[in-house]
Amino acid sequence: MKREKASLGAPSTTLAAVTLALLMLLLTIACLGDGDQAAPTSTPTPTPLPAISIYADTALRTNAIAVVDGMIDDREVRAVDSPTDADLAVVMQRPAVGGTPLVVRYWVPVVDLPHPAEELTTAQLQEMVAGRLTTWQTITGQSTQVRLMVPSDIRVPLEQWWNSLQLASQAQVLPAAEIPAAFESSPGTLALLPLEAIDVSMRSLGVDGINIVSGAGDVSTYALTERAWVTIRQTEDVALSHLLGETAPKVATSLTQAPPDPIVLRAAGDFGLVRCTYAKQRDFGDFTRAFSQIGPWLAEADMTIGSSDFSISDAGEPFGCIETFSLLAPPQTVEGYVYAGIDLVTIAANHVKDCGQTGFCGDEPFFNTINNLRNAGIMTVGGGANLAEARKPGILTVKGVRFAFLGYDEIGTHVMAGPSTPGTAPLEEDYLREDIAAAKRQADVVIVMPQWGVEYTADPTLRQRAMAEVAVEAGADLIVGNGAHWVAAAEVIDDAFVAYALGNFVYDQDWSIPTQQGAVLEAIFHGVELKGIRYHPTRILDRHLVTFPGPAEAQQILDQIWDASALLD
Repeated sequence: MKREKASLGAPSTTLAAVTLALLMLLLTIACLGDGDQAAPTSTPTPTPLPAISIYADTALRTNAIAVVDGMIDDREVRAVDSPTDADLAVVMQRPAVGGTPLVVRYWVPVVDLPHPAEELTTAQLQEMVAGRLTTWQTITGQSTQVRLMVPSDIRVPLEQWWNSLQLASQAQVLPAAEIPAAFESSPGTLALLPLEAIDVSMRSLGVDGINIVSGAGDVSTYALTERAWVTIRQTEDVALSHLLGETAPKVATSLTQAPPDPIVLRAAGDFGLVRCTYAKQRDFGDFTRAFSQIGPWLAEADMTIGSSDFSISDAGEPFGCIETFSLLAPPQTVEGYVYAGIDLVTIAANHVKDCGQTGFCGDEPFFNTINNLRNAGIMTVGGGANLAEARKPGILTVKGVRFAFLGYDEIGTHVMAGPSTPGTAPLEEDYLREDIAAAKRQADVVIVMPQWGVEYTADPTLRQRAMAEVAVEAGADLIVGNGAHWVAAAEVIDDAFVAYALGNFVYDQDWSIPTQQGAVLEAIFHGVELKGIRYHPTRILDRHLVTFPGPAEAQQILDQIWDASALLD
């Protein structure tokens, strides 16, 4: 019995040992397993980069901060109240050291449209601003009192231009938006306005031969600029220094106002290279002679347009220097148009089917006129093979801006087009509204060229004024009328300019002084905006030669326009 018990007792001891060993092994494996799995750790929070501090004068602050904020993702952009506390500063006063200068705004001296002044010297403008030059006598020869108007934020530019010069105590300081209307009640007013506030209701003056609106002169040296300076703080932080070096030029670029790139349109009055004018050119053997003095100047414009009030055809024989109402000239006549750089003409005129000595030629002179002009690279509007074609716009593209031109006639009912007959586009309200709306879908600017009104008067009819209002309401930006054979009144309707007639540009109507006079209308566009107009008086000599008259006659022609315009109020 004892032995049996003894044999049974040995295995129990062994089992316990094995069990213990197994437990130790499991514990070891467990420990090894835990060692194979990385203990969870937390990612350390990176230290944020220091904020970039920005200072900008009030007028520029929002834009400057927005530019910097848009460029920098890993740093806070914080505005500070002093340039000395800023990493990057934009200031309107020249800093003592360094800084990148930039033009942030152009300022322009302006007068009302009839004012005779064309330009000032810097010294004259300074004297006016200071209140020491109180009349226009030394500039225009007129004793009109100078009335100075400035927007409320003019004082910083004054310090930049003329240091400590004080604004005249009698100057009116008022919001820029109110200044144009103030011209109407204040003859002789001189106003200083920022370029963006200039519109067609006022006329810009040049300063020392530079006109920032028209682009005349070297605009890079234009003095009346509002400037700012971009500075960056010197730092030993290499990354920040590099970042500021990249950011500052981009801030400067975003705030800089580039000088305008004007688009210049020159519009001439009635072209009638017929009768005595034709005979003169024929006898000289030169069909560019009528344009010889003024043609190169016309051609300098980005666009040159006119109103062709006769037929250009070999369907009939032209009359020479005799009195007749059949106005025809030979095809060589277009040589003068080309010499003068004419880009487009309206043929919506009552003489566009004339045959000269031949009598009745049907529609041949009309189609010849269109073909002769177009073959010479001159676009025609206002006439076509049918009414729909006559009403189509001609489109010229200059510097990326599309200009649509429409021509109409209210005088020559016998040459007007029908649905299936050739002729000119009638001046009707429905056509104006429909055609201008259609042109607006194809172009950025719409210019209407009507042949209308009553001959030999400077005063538009009630119908002319009503049609002008319709055209502007429909979207016209500029209306250049003709047909009176005199220079006539003008007016501004909303933001559009209306010239009711520009007189005879070239014609043989020498029985009166007004029929020998005209004016080229110069319209200045900045992009799609009409920024200004200017009349350039002309005079016809020897029944054919277009010239610029002397100062006294030029002023008389301008007075005829503006005196008639004053009666429209």
